[in-house]
Amino acid sequence: MKKEETVTFTHQDANEEYDEKGNIIYKDKLFSTIHKLNQNLGHYKKDLFLTWLFVALETLCEILIPFIMQYLIDEINVQNGLPNLTNVALWALLMLFLAVCGVVFGILAGYWAASCSSGLGHNLRKNMYYHIQDFSFYNIDKFSSSSIVTRMTTDVTNVQFAYQMTIRALLRAPMLMIFALIMSFISSWQLAFVFLAIIPFIGICLILLANKAHPYFIKIFRKYDDLNEDVQENVTGIRTVKAFGRQQQQIEKFEGSSSFIYRMFIKVERLLALNAPIMSVASYATMLIICYVGAVLITTGVSPTNPVGVMTTGQITTLLSYSMQILLAMMLIMMVYVMIIMARNSAERIIHVLEEETDIYSPADAVMEVKDGEVTYDHVCFHFKDNPEHDVLKDINLHFKSGEVVGIVGSTGSSKSTLMSLLARLYDVTSGSVQVGGVDVRKYDLTALREAVAVVLQKNTLFTGTIKDNLRWGNLNATDEEIVVACKMAQADSFIQSFPDKYDTQIVEGGKNVSGGQKQRLCIARALLKKPKILILDDSTSAVDTHTDSLLRKALQEAIPGTTKFIIAERVLSVKDADTILVMDDGKVIAQGDHETLLNTCPMYKELVDSQLGGGDFDATGE
Repeated sequence: MKKEETVTFTHQDANEEYDEKGNIIYKDKLFSTIHKLNQNLGHYKKDLFLTWLFVALETLCEILIPFIMQYLIDEINVQNGLPNLTNVALWALLMLFLAVCGVVFGILAGYWAASCSSGLGHNLRKNMYYHIQDFSFYNIDKFSSSSIVTRMTTDVTNVQFAYQMTIRALLRAPMLMIFALIMSFISSWQLAFVFLAIIPFIGICLILLANKAHPYFIKIFRKYDDLNEDVQENVTGIRTVKAFGRQQQQIEKFEGSSSFIYRMFIKVERLLALNAPIMSVASYATMLIICYVGAVLITTGVSPTNPVGVMTTGQITTLLSYSMQILLAMMLIMMVYVMIIMARNSAERIIHVLEEETDIYSPADAVMEVKDGEVTYDHVCFHFKDNPEHDVLKDINLHFKSGEVVGIVGSTGSSKSTLMSLLARLYDVTSGSVQVGGVDVRKYDLTALREAVAVVLQKNTLFTGTIKDNLRWGNLNATDEEIVVACKMAQADSFIQSFPDKYDTQIVEGGKNVSGGQKQRLCIARALLKKPKILILDDSTSAVDTHTDSLLRKALQEAIPGTTKFIIAERVLSVKDADTILVMDDGKVIAQGDHETLLNTCPMYKELVDSQLGGGDFDATGE
């Protein structure tokens, strides 16, 4: 017996619940999901209405054609004499008119359905992208980047295609089935009961198949996230992969995810392939029953005085046409149901992003201006929401005047970066308050606060475009002169001038055509163009030599003396001249003071200095 296949997912969505085997438990109802999707239609609701209007007209034409055909056949199949050619022509022309109208209405329905579904896809991508821009770090942490990319591409495409089919078939299939049944009872109520027996049988079989397929689609789309994550990691880290000669391991990792998706799709297709024989059996059985019973009814009661039996040839032909229409409607329902099952997981994943509420937003009567760079931490505690039992910052009390230079050192994981993240409200405190310019940061307008607080990370990002384009992220209206001044302060002008195109040099994706130190200096210049009240350098000179680091700190002190500067660093030389140095460990500030004070009072700081400077007498340049 073949061992059951299992899969382990590398991450789980915080918006989903899982059973003990790691399978997703969905609480959303299908109709609720469809309703939430429709809320993103916007002005494309007009297209939806037009789609349904033309689908209704197309279906009506399609239903009337077999009914008219009954009279045409009976008119031709007269028992005595020649048929009335005028009546035959009229019935034929009426059928032709309905057929042409059906084709035109079908084309129009297809056009507006495509417009509506494409509009929905456009709105979903736009709404997700805009919504993600408002996410706090906590919200971003809940979704992996590869998962967000999958939701905005593969998932939206799945929903778009399924929606296009659904909005046409949602009206067409029930109308076709209901009116075909009604017309069947009008034509011959005796044979119409055949459909009442066959429809529930087909419906039950199709629903069982679709429900059996649903769990496979859930696993497939979850695995897509892992596949995209593997590709993203491999492409962005291709230099590391080649440097360590791990190409084969990465290929095997990719092959594992890709093969799993392949095997799941094969299982689903094998399952859904049963749809064809079920429909074939139902179709042939229905036609055989109609033909047999119809033949009996046609001959029943026939006599020399009554040449027509209980049923006419036209009626049985009409019933055969309606049987095909009913079976077509069942096939449409099955096809749409499968599409909905496939797209349901994608739709729910999209809705999870759209309904994710940011926990950081601007208050109603927000303060629109930051007065200065004065900073106060008042009994600040902080923990991440997924780990409320562990405070990463513990009762922090600090005060800094505007214009001070503050150095922050400490062991890895001591929450230095988290402490600074609270200033720009990238996270919010759990208790206590953080004040900038004498005002609690939670009372500021977010845009105004983040314009006043510039953060430069160790691994900042440069975007595709020219150097000027990247620098103007700090100030869209910055002049060329202001850009040059900022770059000179950041010690970036000299290497920029060495490029053939200087400030018009193109930066490739991720800034791969500049060195780590050059990238850091460009990011510092970008932050300086904001003319911030507070500047945070989060280990952002780690790739810069000590001499350039010294020149940079000197330039910052002379050019923006009123800006409060926080320098997080592993290198003592980067902070030794700061007005105040904070020593952090395990989420606490264990010591505070200038360089000389901490050398005499803080063993941890002295040990750090001795390990880096070797007890020698170094100047600010490290010489």
